Amino acid sequence: MLNSNSYQLFITNKCSCCEDVLAFIKSEKLTISITNVEEEEYNLPFSVMIFPALVSGNKLMSYGCEDIISKLKVS
Repeated sequence: MLNSNSYQLFITNKCSCCEDVLAFIKSEKLTISITNVEEEEYNLPFSVMIFPALVSGNKLMSYGCEDIISKLKVS
């Protein structure tokens, strides 16, 4: 896996898919900034409408648990 530090994960409460991605991150011991959009303020140049969402810089990289986990496996 490459540098997962460059990613930021946006999640919401009561999201089973978000929980799956968080469990994967924990199991792989990845270091990723995590923002719960219902509990924290955040600033992005675009709207996030599907969660979880994986962002790098100001670019949406992936969303949904399967897509994000696949992206993190190859990153």
